Amino acid sequence: MKIQDYIKSTRNIGIIAHIDAGKTTVSERILYYTHKIHRMGEVHDGNTTMDFMPEEQERGITIAAASTHCEWNSHNINLIDTPGHVDFTIEVERSLQVLDGAVGIFCAVGGVEPQSETVWRQSEALQIPKLAFINKLDRIGADFENVLESMETRLQTKPLALQIPLGQGQDFHGLADLITLQKLEFSEEDQGETVIRSPLAGEELLEAEIWRDKLLEEIAERSDEFLEKYFSKTFTADDIKKALREITIKRLATPTLMGSALKNSGIQPLLDAVCDYLPNPFEAKPLLTEPFDPANIKALVFKVVLENTHRFSFVRIYNGILPENSSLYNVNLKKHERIDHIYKLHADYHEKISQAAAGDLVGIVGMKTVQTGHTLSNDETLAPYEDFHKYQPVISLAFEPKNSEEADILDTALARYSLEDPTLTVSTEEGFRLVSGMGELHLAVLAERIQREYKIEPRIGNPQVILQESIKNTEPTEAEYRFERELGDKLHHGHVRISLAKQERGQGNTVHIADEAKAIIQKQKNTLKEDSLKSVQDYCLSLLESGCSDGLAVTDVKLEILSVQENENTSLPGIQNALHFALQEAYGKAKICTLYPIMKLEISAPEENLGSCMNLLNTCRAKIEQLYEKQNLKCITALAPMQELFGFATKLRSATQGRAGLTMQFLRYDTI
Repeated sequence: MKIQDYIKSTRNIGIIAHIDAGKTTVSERILYYTHKIHRMGEVHDGNTTMDFMPEEQERGITIAAASTHCEWNSHNINLIDTPGHVDFTIEVERSLQVLDGAVGIFCAVGGVEPQSETVWRQSEALQIPKLAFINKLDRIGADFENVLESMETRLQTKPLALQIPLGQGQDFHGLADLITLQKLEFSEEDQGETVIRSPLAGEELLEAEIWRDKLLEEIAERSDEFLEKYFSKTFTADDIKKALREITIKRLATPTLMGSALKNSGIQPLLDAVCDYLPNPFEAKPLLTEPFDPANIKALVFKVVLENTHRFSFVRIYNGILPENSSLYNVNLKKHERIDHIYKLHADYHEKISQAAAGDLVGIVGMKTVQTGHTLSNDETLAPYEDFHKYQPVISLAFEPKNSEEADILDTALARYSLEDPTLTVSTEEGFRLVSGMGELHLAVLAERIQREYKIEPRIGNPQVILQESIKNTEPTEAEYRFERELGDKLHHGHVRISLAKQERGQGNTVHIADEAKAIIQKQKNTLKEDSLKSVQDYCLSLLESGCSDGLAVTDVKLEILSVQENENTSLPGIQNALHFALQEAYGKAKICTLYPIMKLEISAPEENLGSCMNLLNTCRAKIEQLYEKQNLKCITALAPMQELFGFATKLRSATQGRAGLTMQFLRYDTI
């Protein structure tokens, strides 16, 4: 096969959804029907291929995004199964960065749930075309029409149903294909591998024709080419598929398929749809604007793990052909990295290959300093691809080693985990290590991994919420500082005037330098050979992040350097030191407010448990945002400070005898 044909037949897809929607079960069926595995595991049995970590098998959830590859109808499919729990949202983010398409899984009973919205918004921000799969149609209470409606209202997308179920809940027994008007049944004798196709008839045909007419109208509204054939009634099934492919890639609507992964129904049509409608690497960004060139290698590292002290880097190839035993330039670090071996990925098993081409997701061994988000190329002038969004940690745990030997092991473990997971931050305090992460579950999993993989049991303190500060006065505060001191054997001078002003909540920190001050700063020599203006801006941002009073990071502040006075001893270190003291003075004059991590909660419970839920929310200073009904359940949306929510899930289970569902996600830092 020619390399261009290979790339055209490649599909890079992610499975995204809310926790417990069935992502891993769908992935397991995909691997089974493509003959990548020969026995299907089950999440509830803790033996699935993609959830291979012990912590995943014990909890029945996906923690780390797992990558694999398989083949279907002469197409090469690279598949990433992503986590659904909000604590591991960075795993979704960095996976979506390198994917060309995604399949959103929705529970036929639960519909569009909070984390479904979060990951859908993440994929929309990255302009990723998507299919949808309505799962669990065999469960009591399944309602595919309700899911379609909630997709339209909550996700702001138009779902195009390509199938409808034949029966729902206990009556579910097959699917009606609206493009071919065929009945699809999945043989129980061979675990659904055989798809039995037959013409629809009777009431099933009448209902399918009604839904088909709706589908064709929606396609005609979005495709001019199909519109002409639709009015002249000259279209074929291939014309429908061609128009659907165009609509999907342009993200004008979302083709929606259905089934029950646990009952082995609907997976093969989903695989067909992945090949038919989702883009190949040539049709997806960023290759869309760039012709394929075997010699022009461009790649992005989207994950790094340590295996036996060696870095194993997960890499997306965007252009060119990369052979083993070669080297690439690390654009971020401005140094060359060695490519020793290249592997195809299959969960925790790797298959060695001699080269990788544009569109491939591969593992690379040999690169010693590469980190998540780094850009690799053989073009040393290439600008780095945009780095991954850094999520702010909201909770900390103190790990205290029992002795110096255990301290060394703990430091090794934490260095490894913080390399693998960019959302973990570690600081060493007197006698203990303070580890910050995205939530209670995030840090609980970390503690378990340390005990299991490194055979140590450090004492663990109570969780501590990470606070921030900001200023609340409406008028800017100004300060001026003149610094003059001998540093080394040279006199350094800096004289600056600055102002501090508050910004909108969530806007972050910005540094603005007046034009006159810019001219003076740019004259100064920078020993690090960096741009002096950028050096000063980065220095100011780091001062704010490290805290100005109680060590709490300062956020949502605009720092403006109004003027810099110059003499013969003015230097960059002098200016930076003057800025440090001027900032302390200006911040001391300002009115300070403490910001707390605010969580968004969504609780669903039977009506008889509503009072217990409301009482529990009142005890944690929650603000009720919305109360509505969904699927015969009462649903509450509320905001609450995170420090009031430790153990909330346990209390909720106890108060409602386990009948309430709960999702929590970080919303913003704000005052209470």
